[in-house]
Amino acid sequence: MATESRTVNTTPLIGSNYPTWKIQCRMALMRDGVWSIVNGSEESPDSGDRNQYSKFVSRRDKALATIVLSVDPSLLYLIGDPEDPVAVWKKLSDQFQKKTWANKLVLR
Repeated sequence: MATESRTVNTTPLIGSNYPTWKIQCRMALMRDGVWSIVNGSEESPDSGDRNQYSKFVSRRDKALATIVLSVDPSLLYLIGDPEDPVAVWKKLSDQFQKKTWANKLVLR
């Protein structure tokens, strides 16, 4: 049985497009079945169970690659040498998510 592979390109994050990028990237992570790792609802299993731990590390790395590869190279300095998709997602959110009162009022 052949598996169907769909490639959907995410517009790279350039800063000003953060709200759109965030939605597209989250959907790509959901499609790949790794969003639960990024949003923190799935944690690393005990490293004693090598099989489960290995699968988790593989999925975590897939999530990290999806996020980092969807960031414009000019912004990679913001995330340094990434190892954790949760930390990268938070850094990008902290950098680009507008959280001022004025912006919150505009969104109402």
